[in-house]
Amino acid sequence: MREVKLHVETLDRFIGETMAMAERLDRSKRERQAAHIAFESMETFLKVLTPNRWALLRALRGHGSSSIRALAQTLGRDYRGVHADVAVLVDAGLIERDDSGAISVPWSQVTAEMALDVAASA
Repeated sequence: MREVKLHVETLDRFIGETMAMAERLDRSKRERQAAHIAFESMETFLKVLTPNRWALLRALRGHGSSSIRALAQTLGRDYRGVHADVAVLVDAGLIERDDSGAISVPWSQVTAEMALDVAASA
């Protein structure tokens, strides 16, 4: 199962976590972890992951690889709006595009983690 964890993380914490991971790798302690996508603030998180985009991710994950036009028809939305949402989600790393232009969700599980203290300080 490929899992990605979404969360809000300050730059200082990101740097600290990256340094700790580098130290573990230097000691040859490989750990299998879920992929992480961090957002700099709760505002950014909510701007990227709107209700329509969550619905898009669920539909695309359920139907598998698709064209944007077919996904728009599945969702009952206009092509331009779905195309714009797909572009944001590709940039965020939540959707992948293959060589033929088809899009898919590479994750079998997407987990959003919210910590009030980090979200408030970010």
